[in-house]
Amino acid sequence: MYRKRLKLLLCVLMGVGFSITGGVNTSEAGPNFKGKRVQLIIASSPGGGTDRIGRLLSSYMEKNLEGNPTIVIKNMGSGGGKIRAANYLMKKAKPDGLTFMQSDTTVVSPTTLRRKSARYDPTKFEFIGSLNRGGSIFFINKKAHKRLLDKSKKPVIVAAISGTRNWQAIPLWGAEFLGWNVRWIPGYRGVGQMSKALRQGEIDMFATNNAFTIKQLQDDGVIKLISQVGQVLGGKISRRLSYKDVPVFTEMLESSGKKKIPLLAMQGYSSLTTPSQVDKWMGMPPGTPKGYLKAFREAYKSSVNDPAFLKIARKQFSKEINYIDGPTVAKLVAAVHRAPTEAVDYAEELKQKYGLTAFKNKVYVFKGKITKIKKKGKSLKFKGGGKKGKLKVGKKTKIKIGGKAAKRKMLKVGMSCTFKTKGIKKATKIDCK
Repeated sequence: MYRKRLKLLLCVLMGVGFSITGGVNTSEAGPNFKGKRVQLIIASSPGGGTDRIGRLLSSYMEKNLEGNPTIVIKNMGSGGGKIRAANYLMKKAKPDGLTFMQSDTTVVSPTTLRRKSARYDPTKFEFIGSLNRGGSIFFINKKAHKRLLDKSKKPVIVAAISGTRNWQAIPLWGAEFLGWNVRWIPGYRGVGQMSKALRQGEIDMFATNNAFTIKQLQDDGVIKLISQVGQVLGGKISRRLSYKDVPVFTEMLESSGKKKIPLLAMQGYSSLTTPSQVDKWMGMPPGTPKGYLKAFREAYKSSVNDPAFLKIARKQFSKEINYIDGPTVAKLVAAVHRAPTEAVDYAEELKQKYGLTAFKNKVYVFKGKITKIKKKGKSLKFKGGGKKGKLKVGKKTKIKIGGKAAKRKMLKVGMSCTFKTKGIKKATKIDCK
């Protein structure tokens, strides 16, 4: 009975059995972009995965759009860039067929939409298509594996970047229903930093969909693969082709027999993990003319299936590059946002129960050097004290330089400072020499 209910739930949330139609009048003449400039908004800072995929794709989109337009890239990375970019696409971008956006899972997540700054509805975007690089693979340092199910031992440490990563549902539901002995350490800036921390014994577990990172850790004998989020193949959640021996986490829940999983709990799990199936997507403003949308969808399809593109993408991003067309992306996003409010509440409550969201307002104090200043001191990068990253410097941030009160525009690269932060991104006090 439970198996049937779980399969039914996944069918509803994932939109299994999609009837895919483009919704475009094929008799409509396609637009010609000759001599035009098209703007690509990338919802991340330069250098990350979203940025690199967007930039690579844009060079192929230029070739595949009729008239070969010039694509101009604008990054929105700092100051809540992902949400800011989505707000821009929803509220400010003209639906004239000359603006599109590269974004990711975070923007279509129900929890993101609960933030006050989110003023958009992802179900109204005109989706061009997406690339799914394979669901995240969850693993543990071999030395810590025995402690995972033994609560008399030191907890297994799970690294956290933020509370929005889809794979974080695995250790949360593992703790709640499989008796996992885990504790969170927040504040990591990315996969590279977490990999180093795992090797050094600072943390014990995390997940990534990056097959190259996983292979390096496996080749060095550091990790044991535990579970995976899975990916949609043939209309259902399946194991990644490269990791057929690693169970999808829902399989582990189903087969454990330790505790009956309530329907609301499974809906909450899906509210966190289903957006990951969309992964890296492109879209246009609501109301973009159908002829333009059709042209972009066709150019996108040609670009992501270009052998030259795939050769580069499989080296840089993942061996598994799965194309999802625009109408299917729209179906996935709609399915995510049909989840009951109570299910999203359940997921958030579980985060609080196991301390995943506790770091949002936690105060940190550390020392380091300013390595970069942006926007006249409104944003800075730092390095030191075993940390590096980016901080927002607001009007209320208290700043001292040489023991005297100062304005943020007086901050300089190279200054040695003590940083006091609320959470991992907002500076409340900066004291520099």
